[in-house]
Amino acid sequence: MIRHGESMERILPGLYAGNDVRAERHRRGWAFQMKCGQLGRQLWFEYSPHGLWTAIGIWRTLDTGLWVAARLRAGTHFWDASCQTARLYGDDVYSILRDEV
Repeated sequence: MIRHGESMERILPGLYAGNDVRAERHRRGWAFQMKCGQLGRQLWFEYSPHGLWTAIGIWRTLDTGLWVAARLRAGTHFWDASCQTARLYGDDVYSILRDEV
């Protein structure tokens, strides 16, 4: 299955996996994980092919979760675990990260 540029295979019923993204059927939808690295000291994560598996939310459909994963992979968004949201990079984010150094 390829959606939004993300490729995943069905491993078992309710379980899909790709190289950098995986999804498991959950009672509220699909629980997604993606390889990510942490940004600074915040609970913020960005896609990294060498990162650890990080939860990136529970989505009602596979398509929605893959859309979020595609935005993270593209580098336009990062995952904010404190509020379970894919946020767009902006000057405010860069400012916070610069202040941590």
